[in-house]
Amino acid sequence: MTSLPGVRKPRVSNPVSPMRAGTATGAARPGGVIRQLPDGWGVLRQRISRTMLAGIALLTVAGVGIFQVLQTSNVASTGYEVRRLESERTQLDSEIRLLEAQLASNSNLEYLRKSASERLGMVPAKERIQVSVDTPAPEVVPLPRRYVPTVEPRPEPKGSWLDSLIGAIPGLR
Repeated sequence: MTSLPGVRKPRVSNPVSPMRAGTATGAARPGGVIRQLPDGWGVLRQRISRTMLAGIALLTVAGVGIFQVLQTSNVASTGYEVRRLESERTQLDSEIRLLEAQLASNSNLEYLRKSASERLGMVPAKERIQVSVDTPAPEVVPLPRRYVPTVEPRPEPKGSWLDSLIGAIPGLR
């Protein structure tokens, strides 16, 4: 008998005699031997060789290594970005301080008079002009509501029972 590649010979652990095969049911098999399926048939079995296991292990190690490298590079780029933002923040803080210093120097009235007269050539007015306006001033200041403080009316405090009793007697109040 020729064997097929990948098919093993069936193992017969207990050959069945023709007398025992089917005697109880009356059905006898020709040859009297129960034929077994080759290994791997019937139930799908896949064997993994050692080379395949080594390859999977190496791919797993390589995947973990690539993951660590990517994570490290991501952390490094984030660190560079944080450092750049911190330097930009310190630069903006210094610009703010310079502008505050300019604002403080410009609020000095003597400095303003001096720069107006020297740089712009302005002089103080020699005569004053008064203009009369016939329109009366408004009773309410025309400001936007967000600038006018709102005053909530306070309720009058309630008097005690003694005050109400004294108020009921004529001439005592």
